[in-house]
Amino acid sequence: MRRRNRRPEPAPPAQQPAKPAKPAWQEHLDPQERPSRQDLAEGHDVFTDSILEPVPLPRWLRGRGRPRRDKLS
Repeated sequence: MRRRNRRPEPAPPAQQPAKPAKPAWQEHLDPQERPSRQDLAEGHDVFTDSILEPVPLPRWLRGRGRPRRDKLS
């Protein structure tokens, strides 16, 4: 006699409890997680709170300047 491998019967699907009206992606958020960059930068403006000051370009990067003025006129 041959033995036949029987497949186990699939378990009946479990009923899921009623979920609150939240998007599906919110269940993956951790409430203890640190705030996002957008949250941290809410009151911060890059252009007014800059640490760096504008620096004049070196002469070789400025390109050619204005042509010299005519001394005859």
